[in-house]
This record gives sequence, C-alpha cells and structure tokens, in this order.
Amino acid sequence: MLFLVVAIMRLRWSAPRAGGLSWLLAVHIAMLAFGASGTIVATASAKGLSLTLFVLTILWASVFMFNLVDRLKGIEAIGRTTARLASDPLVQALLIGWGFSSFIQGVTGFGVPVAVAAPLLIMVGFSPLRAAAISLVGHGWAVTFGSMGSSFYTIQLVTKFPEQVIGPHMALLFAPVTIASGIMVAHIQGGWHGVRRSLPLVLVVGTAMSFAMWLMAFLGAPQIASSVPGIVALIGVGFLARTPLLIKPSVTGDASGIGPEPGAATQRAAPVTAKPMTAMLGFLPYIVLIALSIVAQLGPVKSAVSGLAWGLDYPETVTADGFVAAAEQGYARIRLLNHPAPLIIISVAIAMLVYRLGGRWKRGVAWESLRLTYSQSVTTTLGVATMVMMAVVMADTGMTTLLAQGIARASGPVFPLVSPFIGLLGSFMTGSNTNSNVMFGILQVETARELGIGAVTIASVQSIGGSVGSSIAPAKVLVAATFVGMSGKESEIWRVITRYVLLLTLIAGLEALLLICLLPAWTR
Repeated sequence: MLFLVVAIMRLRWSAPRAGGLSWLLAVHIAMLAFGASGTIVATASAKGLSLTLFVLTILWASVFMFNLVDRLKGIEAIGRTTARLASDPLVQALLIGWGFSSFIQGVTGFGVPVAVAAPLLIMVGFSPLRAAAISLVGHGWAVTFGSMGSSFYTIQLVTKFPEQVIGPHMALLFAPVTIASGIMVAHIQGGWHGVRRSLPLVLVVGTAMSFAMWLMAFLGAPQIASSVPGIVALIGVGFLARTPLLIKPSVTGDASGIGPEPGAATQRAAPVTAKPMTAMLGFLPYIVLIALSIVAQLGPVKSAVSGLAWGLDYPETVTADGFVAAAEQGYARIRLLNHPAPLIIISVAIAMLVYRLGGRWKRGVAWESLRLTYSQSVTTTLGVATMVMMAVVMADTGMTTLLAQGIARASGPVFPLVSPFIGLLGSFMTGSNTNSNVMFGILQVETARELGIGAVTIASVQSIGGSVGSSIAPAKVLVAATFVGMSGKESEIWRVITRYVLLLTLIAGLEALLLICLLPAWTR
C-alpha cells in the first residue's frame, strides 16, 4: 500500500502501472512473509477479477448509455432546459452545480459531471473558477451511489455486508453531507448572503434528496440512489425557488473567498436554437431504468428470475501461518434483474427503439458511443482490476488483518473520526471512490472489529469520505480546469475547494463518532 501511494503521488505513475506492480509486490510479500502458496495467491487474484467484472460491467454499461444519449444531443437538451429554469445566479448554481451535476454522476462517472456542468455554468454567466468549484463540490455527495452504484457495490462486496443492511444505513449517514453540499454550493456562489438566502430551500430540497436516496437503497435499487435524488433536486429547486423558501436578494459583498473575476460579469447565456432531441427524450433511458429498477424488486419478479445468475465458486484456502480464507459460492454473482448492467442494457434497447421510431436516431452513433466508452474506460478498467487483485491478495493472506490490528492500537477511540479521511486519501490518490473502497474497505472494517465498534457505520463513512474526497482528486481537478479554460491554474481551484471537501469529510467523521458513542447498537 505504501508503494502504491508513492507510485501515484510521488512518481505520478498511471493507475494500471502502479496497481499492477503493487499487486505483484503483494503477491511476493504474501508468499515470502505470510505463508501463502502459489495456489492461494492465484485463487485470491481470480476472486479479485470476479469482483472487478461485477463492478466494471456497471461502469461500462452506464458510460455507454450516457455517451449514446450525449451523441444524440439528449444531455445538451437536458442541460439547456435546466439552465432556462431560472435567471437568479444562486438558483442556477443549485440547479446545475448541485442537481444536474449530481444526476449526471448518478448515471456515469469519469469526471463527466464536471465536464458537463462547469461549461454550462459558464454559459449562463459564471466565472471559470466559480463554475469549476461549484461543479466539483456540488456533485461529490453523489459519487458512491453514482455510476449506477459501482462504488457502493464495491464496498458492499469487499466487506460482505448484505446490500439491504449497508445500503439504507449508508444513505442515512449521507443525509447531512448531501444537505451541507447544497449549502456549500450556495456559499461558493454568493458567500454567507447566498447561504442565508437559500438555507430554507436547501434544507427542504436536501431533506427530500436524502429521503429519496434512503428509499432507493431501502427498496434494493442502490444503482439509482444518486440519479433519483438528482432529479428530485432539479424539480425541487426549480419549483421551490419561486416560493418564499428562497429569500429575495439584497445588495451585499461577496464573502465566498472567490470574488468577481475579469470578464465574468459580461458573460451571457448562449442563444438557444432548435435541437434534434427534447429534454424528455433525453431523460427517456433513465426513466426506463428507474422503472425497471423498481419493478425488479417486486416479489414475483424477483422469484421468477432468482435462478438466472452467474458466479464462480472458490475453495477455502489456508496459509502456512494458519490464516483461513473461507470458501465462496457464486462469488460476486451477477443476477439478471438485480444487477444494474442488464437493466441498463434493456433500458438502452428500449430507448434506441423509441429514437428510431421517432426519427431521432443517427447512423453510426451506437458504434461511435461504443468506441468512446472503450477509450474512456480502458485505463480505469486496468487500474481497478490490478488494485482489486492486490486488495484481495492482502485480505486472503492475513495482511489486512495485521494492518487493522496496528491501526486499532494507534487510533483507539478517535478512529471513527479518522475513518472518512482514510476514504478521502484513497480517492485523492487514485481519483476513484471505487478504488478507495477496494484499497481501504476491508482494512477499515477489520479495524472496527478489532476495536469492537460498528463495522457497518465505519464501512459507510469510508465510502462517504471517498465520495466527497474524489472532488479534490488531481484527475478530476484537471478535467475541471480543462473544461473551464484554466489549464495550468489547477492550484487556484484546489485552493477554493479543499476547505469545503475537508469540512464535508469532517461532518461524516463527527457523525460516525457521535453515533458510535451514543447509539452503539444502531451502528452495528
């Protein structure tokens, strides 16, 4: 793990290169110092690939669906419709930076929410720095359940907590972070005056978003537990901004710490021209996906497809030092209608049919989207695969347990406060909440068990820290800087957003600490 940190942060190696050599190093240490045989490390590595396949099929399918809709101008239609909902800059910041970017994160990843939302904010008059900061901070809460739940499924699979246990629990812990994200977007846009103006609105909409996240997780549909709240934000902010929940503006100074920038006041929204795709048709595949995700949880449907699944069996392994890794039946099983990837494919097929019948289809767009998906996903695929194999080799040979014992002794009662910052570190290093959960998920749970505290809560705040921490990952900040025309000025963006991200992570840590101290039975 130390080698992985140095390779990424100091040597600036790519994720596949750093992950691949870290996996090889873990294999050698397992065999030389932990009593593992070649069969044991091969079995652990194969389990890592099974887990990788479960997660990456979600990413591949979700990115392909986004690219398809984007190439047909559906995302542009949704964005322009969102931008036209309000003329108040504070409302625009909340709509685009908190709602729209989070919806995009719910259905894809790879920095796409920033790449879509930040230019849209500039289009309606925001300065580049403010647009980048708003889009980065505003969507961070949506990352764990985003990309059709890929990061959530990772933490759930590596910790082996039942989906119906960790999903609703994590969603509840996300509630203060979700609401605080909206408050911070308001502060970036208008300082404390913006916070005061929007606080009633943000509290109401943020509560509704949090309930929607919990409900989707409770219903067994975590793959839409970010996209649905994102839609709730768009609808809620769009309609409630016209009510007394949004206080009328008054003349005041900017206390956000950003200040006006040259040229910001002269920017205007681009003229709206006729588009080949309406916003409703752009939403179509996501509406179908939400419907299918809910239908798939109905009792009769679940029973009818319960036998349609694929997974591999792995034997029990025992190292020479006596560490036992239990046998696995149907490891990382992919179920036909309970795994997001098949549901996404079905939704895409239905949408393609509608687009063809409605004359919205373009020849070659599916192949173009497929090629773009490959180019976007290949590095992430290799990086995730190698890091997952490394993590499973460490877990199945006793390394993670030994590390957890050391961390438990060193941190003691303050570990719940530290836990989300470990998740943040993983995301900052690798640029991915998924990778952070792979690297540190098992370690955090083992540490919680060593301390005798709520392991489900610790697993949850690990992913929450990784979620909001991904906003300051170098790769994502580089995306933001590129799309707002600030290449070479990334430090200016970091200077603004780091304080917000650290505060969100601290909120998660305080939540965990208070719950474990005051309600230990609830934290499990």
